[in-house]
Amino acid sequence: MSNTPTVFEQRFLDALTHHLDGWKAKVERDFSQGAFQRELTDLSGDPVYERFGFNCAEYVLVRLIGRMSISVGRRLGEIYDKVPRFIAAARFNLKPTQVAELFDGLEIDIVLRSTLLSKPDQKHIQQLVSQYSNEEYKGLGIEIRYNFNPNDSSRLRKDESVANKLRAQGLYPVYLIFSSISPRDEAIARLTRGGWFFIQGQEALDFMHDLLGVDIMSVLENPTISDEIKKQTQDIMRSIFASPAFKHVRVAG
Repeated sequence: MSNTPTVFEQRFLDALTHHLDGWKAKVERDFSQGAFQRELTDLSGDPVYERFGFNCAEYVLVRLIGRMSISVGRRLGEIYDKVPRFIAAARFNLKPTQVAELFDGLEIDIVLRSTLLSKPDQKHIQQLVSQYSNEEYKGLGIEIRYNFNPNDSSRLRKDESVANKLRAQGLYPVYLIFSSISPRDEAIARLTRGGWFFIQGQEALDFMHDLLGVDIMSVLENPTISDEIKKQTQDIMRSIFASPAFKHVRVAG
């Protein structure tokens, strides 16, 4: 892979930077002097925390770091799940709001409507869909999971209804599962009857490569992208340790 990001990769990096900026803003807000003092005041006003000695600067810091850790975990999950969406928006020159649509209250990971695409891109998608279906479609509706182990019957019912709504709008409903060992066969059979076309394992990865022209698992390996992300992450870590919250603990110690 070239060290210079492609147009697609640069737009993906821009989207990742948006999330990293969100973490930076969270550090500035949650580790500020005002936030630290409010947290300490709340702990001091709670009789249980006060009697156990947790109304102290050190425990405030533990709470703040715990919340940051949870935020990082959640956002990393969002980023990982949405990598194909970022790349799809860049590949087909669409806005994020054009790629993500709600159907029956559920946000579909990737929606590609022919009316929003260039003529060559329309032909590209038609040729791809023709490998799986003889019907004519006006685009794709793609739901993506790395692991697939649904245990929510209401979600399964919604997924079933979404497939019908996608087809009603002329979109081919594709359900991609990247892991080849996690799927629940009975759930897949149910959703297949509901109208979804399932592709699993390496075939799902191959489908995304054929659709986007990019190996989605290798995007983060581009040295320019990787170095930029690591630099920004290090800046976030440094800002935490330089924050008023950490200074309070050092002074108290």
